[in-house]
Amino acid sequence: MSSATVFFNSIVKPTVEEFIASPLNIRRGLLSAIVLNQMTDYWTIEKGCNLKNYRNQLSKNNPDYSFVNDVADATKHAQLTNKSRQVHDSSQVTRTPGLFDAPFGYGFFAEACIVFAILNDGTEKPLLPAVESVLKMWEEILRSCLETPS
Repeated sequence: MSSATVFFNSIVKPTVEEFIASPLNIRRGLLSAIVLNQMTDYWTIEKGCNLKNYRNQLSKNNPDYSFVNDVADATKHAQLTNKSRQVHDSSQVTRTPGLFDAPFGYGFFAEACIVFAILNDGTEKPLLPAVESVLKMWEEILRSCLETPS
């Protein structure tokens, strides 16, 4: 089994599944973004691809990929000097306050709480659907590699 497949099965998928099971947990959301971002490193090393070119290709095919990478890089580096990224500061990733976390009259029931990023243009984007999309993308890439004879 390839190192990328091992990393995906032992680290990426379980980490994302933990976030799916606990979607209000910002730590699990950020860790999911980080391991999905690192999956590209494992894949490009294994396949001998240019990392930057492959990231650009994946971003064109799946806009959620670019968003998840921006969240991961902002988390990893605290602040990114490239302000053209969708998210350039780790503080842009947050979650809506739960019923018991917010001042009276401002809390939400759990169904309304989400982990999201405030993008540079001021819009809010939920993290979980993007993480699920990128997980599915990697599952399809790995599956197509297994189905194609070498």
